Amino acid sequence: MAAEESGNGRAGGGATEPGARAGRWQLGCRLVTGAGEEYVVTASLVRRRRTTVDGSPRWGHGLVRSFIDVGRRRHRAQSCADRGAVAVLRAAAAGASGTDALVRAALLEALADGLPVAPDRLLAEPVRVGSGPGDPGRAGLDRADLVLGEAGAWRAADGGGHRLTLHGEPAECDLVFAPRAALGAEEPDDDGPGGARCDVTGRITVPGARDAVVVSGEGWYASGAEDGLLAEVPCGGRDIGRRRLMVFLDDGWRVTAGGEEHVETASRTVTGRRTWLTAHGPDGRAVPAEDVRLRPHRPWTSLSTLNRYPTSWEIASDHLRLRLHVTAHFPDQEVRTMLTGQGFLCAAARVSGTRAGRPVTGWAVVTAVPAQRIGDLEEYLGRLQEVTRREVRRLYPDRPSPALTTSLLGGTGASLDGFADTAVHESLVRPVRHLADPGGRGWRAYVCCAAIELLGVRADRFAPLLAAVEVIHSANLAIDDIQDGALHRRGVPAVHRVFGVPATVNAATAAYFALDRVMDEVLPDDDRLRLAVCRTYLRMLRAAHGGQALDLAGHTAEMDAAVASGDARPLLRRLRAAHRFKTGVPARAFAELGALAAGATGTRPAAIGAYFEAVGTAYQISDDVLDVLGATAPRSGGRRKHSGEDLHAGKVTMPLAHCVGRLPADRMGQLWKAVRDGGATAGTVHEVATAIADCGAVLACRQEARVLVDDAWHRLAPLLPGSPAKIMVRSLGRYAALREAEVPADAPGRDPAEGSRRG
Repeated sequence: MAAEESGNGRAGGGATEPGARAGRWQLGCRLVTGAGEEYVVTASLVRRRRTTVDGSPRWGHGLVRSFIDVGRRRHRAQSCADRGAVAVLRAAAAGASGTDALVRAALLEALADGLPVAPDRLLAEPVRVGSGPGDPGRAGLDRADLVLGEAGAWRAADGGGHRLTLHGEPAECDLVFAPRAALGAEEPDDDGPGGARCDVTGRITVPGARDAVVVSGEGWYASGAEDGLLAEVPCGGRDIGRRRLMVFLDDGWRVTAGGEEHVETASRTVTGRRTWLTAHGPDGRAVPAEDVRLRPHRPWTSLSTLNRYPTSWEIASDHLRLRLHVTAHFPDQEVRTMLTGQGFLCAAARVSGTRAGRPVTGWAVVTAVPAQRIGDLEEYLGRLQEVTRREVRRLYPDRPSPALTTSLLGGTGASLDGFADTAVHESLVRPVRHLADPGGRGWRAYVCCAAIELLGVRADRFAPLLAAVEVIHSANLAIDDIQDGALHRRGVPAVHRVFGVPATVNAATAAYFALDRVMDEVLPDDDRLRLAVCRTYLRMLRAAHGGQALDLAGHTAEMDAAVASGDARPLLRRLRAAHRFKTGVPARAFAELGALAAGATGTRPAAIGAYFEAVGTAYQISDDVLDVLGATAPRSGGRRKHSGEDLHAGKVTMPLAHCVGRLPADRMGQLWKAVRDGGATAGTVHEVATAIADCGAVLACRQEARVLVDDAWHRLAPLLPGSPAKIMVRSLGRYAALREAEVPADAPGRDPAEGSRRG
């Protein structure tokens, strides 16, 4: 075999065209045991060339495989990459100008050591691609031998066809793919537009079993199809989503359908679509459709990646007299891998419908790689809102019911015989839903979700926790708005303006017990774990009320003293304490709740909590900064948040405190006097805000917030394995500290806050 090794990524001779930028191979099969158990196995290999600084070509290789147990509704996957693939990913990240700068910086940091990011594994042995026993000039999978390091191999088999061997997780496989001869033809089907259709036989070792079982079924292999693995990164703020459906019908026909979506990354706006469909008859004919309808349905959002996937599809063509419904056997069939950005759907599905007027059934494998480059971190966090709203509706439903009354009243509602259901719903549910339905930035719910994912646990089964976090936070906001006399929140009138102060106070305080209703859903029957969760939550409630007490007491006297003495240190200590207790400790608690629910023990829950406490505190500091910056522009008043409301109310914030010592004493005294008692005009607020921003107080706040987060991160990072969740959590910390600042991802030594003030 004329072989080419990946080794250090340098290209040698071999079967793959030396001028090609990439080579891609896909295969899959549906297998059945003698006992009738059904499995689907898929594998994809991609090799991508990049040019080094000295002009020499180097190759990177990636392997992704899935093992789907249809009957038990289990999906297991493994992805591997060599160092060449990591270099390709790193180069793509560095050149992805449309990616959010915070995310790009965290990604480059994660890839800096040249190793894959978990769950991707390093291919410890070289990948070799070489000529098989057929025509050495062909580069298709039907003429190439592939040695996938220690992961397995694809080799020519005696008597035609190929043999696939896969080792390790998620399942051991030894399968022979024998191309099926077209009806009436003497030669096997070739590697046409839909790949070679095969009979598949061999053995597999199911996870958890000791012995291999004999299987048989059908499948395909194909080369050259773009599948999103190690794909070229589009220039600028664009991304591409891809989908491919391989459908096998019981009447001998096959259907291959797919499409692309071109997406603007920052807004997620679809700017173009392309779809295609080809039907393959039993006689080997390939019939392309002149009209194609490929419609997705029943979306599912992964809490691991926040990617949104359809779980059923409608395929239709009047030209081919074809109408098929393809439905995934279960939603959670995502493969998490950095080779596509964060992950993609590889789903086993069942098929029903009609072809040429006759009923047909069948099976399918659906691959969907969404456009997932993160153009804006806030938009990314916002993808969690739909799941959060769904869970809130389950916890606080749209309509009253006896079961809801019983749940809200701690199990005692049955004695009311249903007569108070409407009253309970109106007084306890609707005020909270008034704020929960519009939703906010969603970062607090993401904190809980991310803490679970940091530990290598899938967050999807803990989705009810998102509702508890959102309901509790909405309750905090409702109380806060009463105490501050706020008129609006989240674009709607404040809750107390709609429902009145007494009802709002009662509904909000009742909502603090939402976690109790959720624990039975997500926690095992473990008294020690439940005690740890309850103690963590109660400590948070005490701290948050203490922080609110400090906030309500205000800091006017301390500001008077700071202005008089020129020493802001006592004032800053008090402000930091208020921010920490009011925002930092709740963020810590939500993270620790997630970590405990995921089974974390030892020092890790506290370490994760400490980092998110820093993130929450930094977020509150940056909130103060944005309020100042929002007032620096002319005509910035009104009801919009971040428009100088704090200065208008005479509230002492971190930027104002940092002015002490940065402005001459007489000028500082004038500014403080202008806003001290509240009610300053819009023009005065604008003047004071501009002075705060120009004296360096904003930069000081951002530096303080960034150091707070970075110090906490450097303590946490060594305790966690590399993962996409770790990259996003790192990005979230920088976002909390530097919101709306310009962050150069390629200059980590430079302070990102420089030049960030927005006039």
